[in-house]
Amino acid sequence: MAEFGWAYIECSGSGAGGGGQAAGPTGSLQFLTGSNATSGSANLTFLTSSNTLNLTGTLNVSGTINANEINIDVENRTVVNIDVSGSTKFGDTLDDSHQFTGSVHITGAVHHTYYRVQASPYTASASDYIIGVSSSGGVVIRLPSSNAASKGRLLIIKDEYSFASGRPETSSGQIAVSSSHGSGDLIDGNGFITLSGDNASITLYSSGDGNWWIT
Repeated sequence: MAEFGWAYIECSGSGAGGGGQAAGPTGSLQFLTGSNATSGSANLTFLTSSNTLNLTGTLNVSGTINANEINIDVENRTVVNIDVSGSTKFGDTLDDSHQFTGSVHITGAVHHTYYRVQASPYTASASDYIIGVSSSGGVVIRLPSSNAASKGRLLIIKDEYSFASGRPETSSGQIAVSSSHGSGDLIDGNGFITLSGDNASITLYSSGDGNWWIT
């Protein structure tokens, strides 16, 4: 059997982390503060009641972090959520912008935003993708600024009110699609276009330079 020497621990210190006596707030992790002196900080604590390690400050890691779930919520309200199932969430408001450098491959469904218009005029928002018009009268749809939209952004406008359901096929029943008010945008070189006929639809894309184009 191996032989072990003696180890002496001084436990009679007067406090403040000296002489081997722990110091700091309850739950604080101990660190060396000097010769035979340890202490703790409220910035690094372990709460046994909730099994939680709390860190206030900067964490530098020169290795691998293994986690089942990562939640990040900072003061500027940027939110990143990655959970163990592989689901992810980025941002928490409609004006959040996410940029990727490189290729993006999507396997699965892509969910688009749908909005039903029943009153005129309606100004399309930055998140609109499909706009369904369900109104018996004439409706004006105002496009968002092309300069504010990303290049290649698509917008679909569909008449969901059939003439057979009672709307007369007259000019008052037309759908007018207008460029953004005061932006100087054009739609195929025009300030506005009209949709007429039973259940008409139109698909437009933005070139990001003040123009919307009909596909």
